[in-house]
Amino acid sequence: MWPELEAELLAARDLNARSRPGDALPRFRDVLDRLRVMDHAELGTTDRERWAEGMVRSLAGQAVAVHSVEDALDKPLALLDDADGRADAAPRRIRRRLSAVVDGTRGLLLQRSGRLTDALAAFDRVLADADQLPVRDHATALLNRGATAIELGRLDAALADFDACHDAAGRADLPGIASLALHNTGFVRYALGDLPGALQAMAAARAVDPERADGVLDIGRGAVLYEAGLLEDAEQVLTQAISRMVVPGRAQHRAEAEYFRARCLMALHRWDEARTAAAFARRYYVGVGHPQRAAVARVAELEAILLPIRRGESPVPDDARRRAEQAIQAAEAGDEVDPLLGQRPGLTARFVAAHWYLLAGDVGAARAVLDSLPDGLADAPLSTRIQRQTVLAQLAFASGDRSAGIDAVRTGLGLLADQRMGLGSVESVTAAAAHGVDLQRTDVEAALRTGRPDWLFEALERGRATFAGMGGTTAPDEPAIGALVTEARGLVVRARTLTDRDSATERAQLFERSRRLLATARERAWHRTGADPGPADDRPATTAEVRDLLAARDDGAVVANYLVIDGVLRCVRVDADGARTLALGPLAEVTERVLRVRADFGACANEHVPPALRDAARRSLTRNLDTLDRLLAVPMGADGPLYVVGREPLLGVPWTALPSRRGRRTTVRSFMARGRAHPRPEGSHRLLAAYGPGVTLGAREVQAVGEVWPGATVLTGSAATTAAVRSVLATHDIVHLATHGRHDADNPLFAFVDLADGPLFAHELDGTRLPGSVLVLSACEVGGSSQVVGGEVLGLSSVLLRLGARAVIAAVAPLSDAVAARVMPRFHAHLRATDDPEAALAAALADEPEPVPLVCFASLEGLER
Repeated sequence: MWPELEAELLAARDLNARSRPGDALPRFRDVLDRLRVMDHAELGTTDRERWAEGMVRSLAGQAVAVHSVEDALDKPLALLDDADGRADAAPRRIRRRLSAVVDGTRGLLLQRSGRLTDALAAFDRVLADADQLPVRDHATALLNRGATAIELGRLDAALADFDACHDAAGRADLPGIASLALHNTGFVRYALGDLPGALQAMAAARAVDPERADGVLDIGRGAVLYEAGLLEDAEQVLTQAISRMVVPGRAQHRAEAEYFRARCLMALHRWDEARTAAAFARRYYVGVGHPQRAAVARVAELEAILLPIRRGESPVPDDARRRAEQAIQAAEAGDEVDPLLGQRPGLTARFVAAHWYLLAGDVGAARAVLDSLPDGLADAPLSTRIQRQTVLAQLAFASGDRSAGIDAVRTGLGLLADQRMGLGSVESVTAAAAHGVDLQRTDVEAALRTGRPDWLFEALERGRATFAGMGGTTAPDEPAIGALVTEARGLVVRARTLTDRDSATERAQLFERSRRLLATARERAWHRTGADPGPADDRPATTAEVRDLLAARDDGAVVANYLVIDGVLRCVRVDADGARTLALGPLAEVTERVLRVRADFGACANEHVPPALRDAARRSLTRNLDTLDRLLAVPMGADGPLYVVGREPLLGVPWTALPSRRGRRTTVRSFMARGRAHPRPEGSHRLLAAYGPGVTLGAREVQAVGEVWPGATVLTGSAATTAAVRSVLATHDIVHLATHGRHDADNPLFAFVDLADGPLFAHELDGTRLPGSVLVLSACEVGGSSQVVGGEVLGLSSVLLRLGARAVIAAVAPLSDAVAARVMPRFHAHLRATDDPEAALAAALADEPEPVPLVCFASLEGLER
């Protein structure tokens, strides 16, 4: 009898631990019913102890399950009072242990209801008798006390509890508890600003308990991914977690996940969804009487209403002042509660109120709100500290104090740069820009209102330079990452060998397995911490130094720095004589023309397209290039070199194919990068040339290129492997790859070029230090890039530039093998003679009879560090 009852009780407790209280509840009730019908007088001493323990643990478990299902505290506390009485009446030998069980359960319910100080006292009482507790009870109390300490902001204490919990659970083979301890350790590291360490701990938690399917472990992971700027990944993780929580008994976890998802949705500009998610969390926390979390959720709800108006996507409502007053009310409610997860709802609500007052045109009221704030928010999440600097900058600019506004912008960007230095992968460094979007927009809009082109130029570069540099990325040092990518590459190669129609399903399965392996490798890369990047290269360029440099060169060069505000494309044009701002028209037309040009190039390069259709595509290409030229290049009036600075879709324009730029030096980059010397120090160059499978004229192309450079390394056939190419990237400063390839718009770090043993992914180059190389990617469309949230760009070309390349020559649209074989030897001959990549490309294309989509991605020479 007893083994069966105890097994049933243990199963019910496990269901509670797995967030399945609806399934646990009938089991607890069944155990209680069976215990109540026993004749207590007929039980021996040992059985009386078993009976008492079964009653107390069943009542405590039932209390947790009822609270989870009904979201009310009265009934669960009544059950605990019953359990407390039975613990007091239990045999003396187990009385203290059972009292600790009741105290631990009471602490959990108090913690879930926001009564954090009372909860902490309950857990302290439990752990004062730790020597009386079974290991599971001891580990659970440590876990719950640590979770309470996090909410109170006592991070060191929380970390100590989680470490002790993990050790105890590991020794007792309790993977569920050990996993939660690791996960919560990751949450503490997140709160301390160590995002790679947080993600690493959370990945370890999933590995310890891979069968856990309630989504609980994904809540913290989603929060950390959000703070890291990996917004789309965070939103997907949280959405999947919520899908597992739309069942009775999981509303508490769902409310927490909905709050963090609301933050992600706001950053992704999905305002209505964000408001709905935040409102769900608020209603839940109000209903269960958790004032801290209710206040935080209310602030998120008010932000979701504010942000589309702040960004000009909706008109300022007539009731802006009323909205500000609502935020003040939320702030006052937030003042009454303790900090939660490092966030002070009273402070954050005041940021929102100040925004609303500024929108209402009441600068004085906004200033009064902000003047009441404390100076430091050192323990707040980065996103909150950035929000403070954004609203301070807006207030300063609105008050006419430009100097104070710029100081606030610089402070905010400095916070972002500090976080970036702790990140060790290109994707993490790039994603960090997401939290600076509103800050940079504030800076740029304020500069635009002044009508001063020099100030607008510098506002653009302040934000862009903070994140566009290489940072402290480190080479992957985990063999498992390389193994994952190698296996994924092998699956791609296998899939490509299956050509029969009957093999379509197997081929799709192989590609899907490859994608899953690459996704795992990508996640592992997020765990890397930053390294010393060497001399700083992210100091923003000023208009004065760019003008001085252009005057010293005296070659008629023009810098065109493009920007988009409210759907209008503008450009700050700088030359030796001065700067001016040009309004170029709606962005939508440029975007549409770039897409058409790409399609036209694809038809022209495809030999399988009928001649009549190819002729039509050529005519269409000519028209679309003419239009892009008229929209973008001609207004610059650049008879000499043109340096293009911008984001998408400007990076996808085939600048060298525009009629006014044929035969002229044209360079493209996403920001005004420093550190490119001109001319380079004299010395011999080392060339690597390799070609991949399927390039019809690849062997002829690389042999011709190799003949230009004495002592060149030329890899052909089976020798042109991914490992061979990767191994010489750090030692050869001219690299020519005649390969097919593809830019992956959904996952830019898995853009690739094809080599003998399969694709070489951009991801594999992360952390490689390139010696000021010129890289030539004679492949279709691998010059493409994707603009991720925050405005930064990712793709093979941008990765190579971040890793230290001097210039990357790549195609932004399909490029035929015949054109590449004809153009590339001429390019290298000019490059050897001039050591000037953009001049060499201009000369190689000057007499080409048809447009070629090759672009030189580089920066202005001579802009010193």
